Amino acid sequence: MPLISVIMGVYNSDPVKLTAAVNSVLNQSVGDIELIIYNDGSDNVTGKILKGFTDRRVKIICSTENKGLAVALNACIDAAEGKYIARQDDDDISLEGRFEKQVKYLEEHKDIDFIGTACELYSDSEGVYGERIMPEHIDRESFLFNSPFIHGSMMFRREVFRCHRYRTLGKNRKYEDYDLFMRLCADGYKSANLTDKLYCFYYDKALRAVSFSMRCDEYKVRMECFRMLGLMPKGIIYALKPILLGFIPRRATMKIKEKTNKV
Repeated sequence: MPLISVIMGVYNSDPVKLTAAVNSVLNQSVGDIELIIYNDGSDNVTGKILKGFTDRRVKIICSTENKGLAVALNACIDAAEGKYIARQDDDDISLEGRFEKQVKYLEEHKDIDFIGTACELYSDSEGVYGERIMPEHIDRESFLFNSPFIHGSMMFRREVFRCHRYRTLGKNRKYEDYDLFMRLCADGYKSANLTDKLYCFYYDKALRAVSFSMRCDEYKVRMECFRMLGLMPKGIIYALKPILLGFIPRRATMKIKEKTNKV
């Protein structure tokens, strides 16, 4: 049984970014891992890239149709054998020492069930251009303004997924991680963040436009989960945040995110 199962969903991935993401996992100081990649109905280019990974720690699950990230991650979790289960996005980079430091923290803090890290931000045009230092200590109110985690940096104890999975409801598209984190918190699971920057998150500001339908989906996720967390009625105005931001010029919303250290 490997120490860590790393789960990744891919769909028509950028070949260079995908290769870098996989190598960043395989080159971690903790070598006792398995990397489970779910090919979610991608084109032949992505399939060819995946076939090129010859490391025995890489396991590929293939789907002939695109089912969505939540389905992909759940399939990876079902196949995982590790003591810990870590997320990794196909266009991000796990920096040196990520897994080692996360495992060490979880081994030393038995009360913590899942943990994230701070991150660097990078884009194609600017390279590494910023950082996000997430709150070290998490409580229910940490979820009001935005997710307090960099989703791709997360590591969970295996036991977390005995009763929980990513939800595949339509409203959760793009928000499956935020939804999961809030449900876990509502059920009493404890979490934290390392302040070390151990993850490099691909965040191209030019590609971050959010449609109105997606804003409505986020509103629905927030309303449901804020109720679970006991954050009402205070949470109502925060639940409306994504819709209200839709009426503000995009340049102004980017400034707000920079000021509030949010992505």
